[in-house]
Amino acid sequence: MPVTKLLIANRGEIACRIIRTCREMDIPTVAVYSDADRGGMHVRLAVWSFPIGPTPSRESYMRVDRILEVAKRTGADALHPGYGFFSEDPEAAQKVLDAGLTWIGPSPEALRIMGDKVQAREFAQKLGIPVLPGIHEAMDDEALIQKARELDYPLMVKPVVGRDGKGLRMARTEAELRRALPRVKGDAVFSFWDDRIYLEKMLPKARHIEVQVFGDTHGNYVYLWERDGSVQRRFQQVAEEAPSPFVTPELRTQLGEAAVALARALNYVGAGTVEFLLDEDHRFYFLEMTCRIQGSHGLTEWITGEDLVRWQVRVARGEALPLRQEEIPLRGHAIQCRMNAEDPDRDWAPSSGRLNYLRLPSGRNVRNDSGVYPGWELNPFYAPILSKLSTWGPNRDLALARMHAALSEYRIGGVRNNTAFHKALTEHRPFLKGDYHTGILDHPWWKQRGIGPNLKFAVAVALFDELEREEQRAQQPAGGTGSQAWKLHGRINRL
Repeated sequence: MPVTKLLIANRGEIACRIIRTCREMDIPTVAVYSDADRGGMHVRLAVWSFPIGPTPSRESYMRVDRILEVAKRTGADALHPGYGFFSEDPEAAQKVLDAGLTWIGPSPEALRIMGDKVQAREFAQKLGIPVLPGIHEAMDDEALIQKARELDYPLMVKPVVGRDGKGLRMARTEAELRRALPRVKGDAVFSFWDDRIYLEKMLPKARHIEVQVFGDTHGNYVYLWERDGSVQRRFQQVAEEAPSPFVTPELRTQLGEAAVALARALNYVGAGTVEFLLDEDHRFYFLEMTCRIQGSHGLTEWITGEDLVRWQVRVARGEALPLRQEEIPLRGHAIQCRMNAEDPDRDWAPSSGRLNYLRLPSGRNVRNDSGVYPGWELNPFYAPILSKLSTWGPNRDLALARMHAALSEYRIGGVRNNTAFHKALTEHRPFLKGDYHTGILDHPWWKQRGIGPNLKFAVAVALFDELEREEQRAQQPAGGTGSQAWKLHGRINRL
């Protein structure tokens, strides 16, 4: 299966991420872009780039036929879907294969099974993997409400065909369930063109743990430890870390073996993530399988030292996995913050507009996966992602300290963003202790946070800055010189 010229059917940060690995592997890349992305970073980085339609994704990035035309025109022999768009669409994957291209991803059959969340639950149950109680039979709303009384509340209302937390709603009472049903169906039709839903028992104070798995065409399977994605807003991850501070070594092995068993039963090829919910007693339950590269894969790369995109390309070529399970290292700790153009103080409302100013952090063991630049226009048609900022340390405390320092350097002008929230998160005592769950953002504690050690330092710096300005103003009428200002600045620094 050749991969000599790779077309990337995506945009933004993930497209740039794939291009950079392809450069290391000496694989020429082809980028595609909508009207709004004509000047996009991924367009600038790729060897070739071609337009595929208007700004809305359904008329551009979701148009498999247009993307295949570009592949034929450029002679690309492989396609990487990234994440989002049609990366988990079995029909799209089949069209790519039928066109004679190498699909960098699992088989259409695996996508079909795991794409149907009810079918995925049943598949996991047959393997002996625990699942939460649920109702997935087809019935009208009134019958479903009556049957829901057997499960007791709270419940989760979920689309049968869904991903990325889209369309999910929680129902704490029967009245909330009645309101949620039509809304979830509407969201499901809009996002996935399928109005089927199911109910699942909600797990209070759950930890969201995802296990990175990989399979090849030679029957080899491994897991590359776990990531903790419990910091969520609207059931979508905002910050992650690896490994999870909640998972014990014994539980880590159990989760990994369960994830590999699922991948093996699927004859899964490529990168995938098996997601679990854990209760307070460390019991785990299968949630779903994400059949693509994850947005948090950089954390796994930090703690293993491996390039997962490189693994994807090698496996797609028909090569065996480069490491056996016992050879996969687990080094240190990594933290990732998803830097988004959204306002946490206004119910995470997305923001769009021109990036008038952008200063990115740097330093030891700091990584920033980004697809934007100063002057770039953020479009409301796409996810408001600015970058994925991650740090690594030999232990969790140092990884957190490096993240806080990096966030202190991050500056964005022109759009509302969540930088201040992430700084507050890295000062939040439950998060610092690793004692948190998926409900950590249920209350806006970041608006009235206590003063932690990092915040104390920031306040002291601000006070000294203000003191310096006041003293400089006081000296100016008396004929203060540049030399005196320099001496004053030095005295403040010593304080």
